[in-house]
Amino acid sequence: MTTDTDFEMDEMQEIIDDFLIEADELINSLDNNFVKLEENPGDLDLLNEIFRAVHTIKGTSSFLGFEQVTTLSHRMEDILNKLRKSEMSVTADTMDLLLEGLDILKVLLENVRNKVTEEIDLTDILGRLQATLDGATPPPAAEPSKNTAEDASTSSDVSASGSGSSATTAADNNNKANIKAKNVQRSSSEQTIRVDVDRLDNLLNMTGELVLSRNSLMQTVAKMSADHEGDHEMEGLNQAAKAVNFITTELQMAVMKMRMQPVGKVFSRFPRQVRDLARDANKQIELIISGESTELDKSVIEEIGDPLMHIIRNSCDHGLEMPEERVKKGKPAKGTVRLSAIQEGSNILIKVEDDGRGFDVEAIRAKAVERGLVTQEEVERMSDREVYNFIFEAGFSTAKKITDVSGRGVGMDVVRTNIQKLNGIVELDSTKDVGSTITIKLPLTLAIIQGLLVESDNDIFILPLSSVYETVKTANSEIHYVNQRPVFRLRDEIIPLINLSLIINEDSRGFELCEKPYIVVVGLAERKLGIVIDRFLGQEEVVIKSLGNYLGSTTGIAGATILGDGRIRLIVDLIGLFNLARKLGG
Repeated sequence: MTTDTDFEMDEMQEIIDDFLIEADELINSLDNNFVKLEENPGDLDLLNEIFRAVHTIKGTSSFLGFEQVTTLSHRMEDILNKLRKSEMSVTADTMDLLLEGLDILKVLLENVRNKVTEEIDLTDILGRLQATLDGATPPPAAEPSKNTAEDASTSSDVSASGSGSSATTAADNNNKANIKAKNVQRSSSEQTIRVDVDRLDNLLNMTGELVLSRNSLMQTVAKMSADHEGDHEMEGLNQAAKAVNFITTELQMAVMKMRMQPVGKVFSRFPRQVRDLARDANKQIELIISGESTELDKSVIEEIGDPLMHIIRNSCDHGLEMPEERVKKGKPAKGTVRLSAIQEGSNILIKVEDDGRGFDVEAIRAKAVERGLVTQEEVERMSDREVYNFIFEAGFSTAKKITDVSGRGVGMDVVRTNIQKLNGIVELDSTKDVGSTITIKLPLTLAIIQGLLVESDNDIFILPLSSVYETVKTANSEIHYVNQRPVFRLRDEIIPLINLSLIINEDSRGFELCEKPYIVVVGLAERKLGIVIDRFLGQEEVVIKSLGNYLGSTTGIAGATILGDGRIRLIVDLIGLFNLARKLGG
């Protein structure tokens, strides 16, 4: 039986959830806006926007009884108020202090979200904020201890104080009234609702099953139409099947769009990171972001943050020179890092470009030989782009100086590993003393792909169509042998040949040339393979299904799907396929 108390508790929890969602959005905007304000201290509109965001957090937290959030945001608001009135000026030290306060606010809000009742000792940050308000030089930050925002493990009762408290009482009361009036009565003009992610995942799974059933229906109807050509009833069935096909496709697109999120959700964290890195390294760095509205599936968005952070940190620390060094080279003292995203078909391209010192390709060649990754003769035959790929090997680094940010030989191999887990590829291009560009190519979604069905030795496999470059007839190809391995010439490229079914079974005979009529050329970054097959079975939209814990780690296989005829077929994992070919090829 539900009591009035239970209802009130649910209602209050809903208000708290609304507050946390709004606070997260405001905090994310503050991270970027504080950095923008430091670059444009005279932008009064921006300053007012920042002030309103902090004021909103303060007012709502006061109504809900989150005293520490209220106290800290109130003190920050007081400083922002003085900045608005030109009673203080925007300085790097002031921004450092406000950003530090923002970081502690994040911890306090996370504690609210996790229902952590222990309080954080705010004495240090509040004291330094008050000293800034009073016009004195604030004392240096206290050394981190277990009762700081880092650990949030001990308590301290700090009362709200500082100028402006009485002036905002009326605003606080208004906030209380607004919040209370809000899960009592919803606005009729409300256009959005929150949906649990698990529900979306479940909807996506059901849509995937519908796609499989649609494929089966279309195949069955096509077969029946061939057997009953001219039958009027079959024409009606055909029309119904086409309608189901159209609706299923539209539904699938709608569900996929529901899971799409702008990549700007990830990009928004980087201006603050770059600003802090520049301060720590005494460098001048400008981060230019474009394409933030480009959308990706939620599952991909969640995984690309760390790889991008590795790349950007590496560009800032190792790529960009010190200001005096840049001036000597005829460059502007301020270095530039560009982060961009653009959709290309069913993929998204993310680029990180810098105008730094670039990579020394000869140093990479020498390091690769030194580490035994390649012989001197082999490395001399490699193109610059092929040589750059050694950067992604585990522990590979040419940095002469090790810092806390980069140069330890970790990071770039992690980048490649994480991107490959998303069925993506990463490429590096660089010119010494001009700069570097790292390009990441990712699928828009990981659940449903366009596949090319091929048959090899009575086995049927599905190749991701996005990685298929072209198909050629074997009879028209120049086939040769290099180190007793078959290769063929495709225009100006020499591409190794493999037998798909044998390679998947880790049989070294997969490199033995066999009489097959077709070759499918697949690619992964700059690497290419020619797969000899017996025949093409067409193109089909397939839903990727896991092979489970027992079979899920099979090298060269990304998963399985159910075709229209009800048979289960394997989907090839190109990363694993290339690794198998390299291992078996010696």
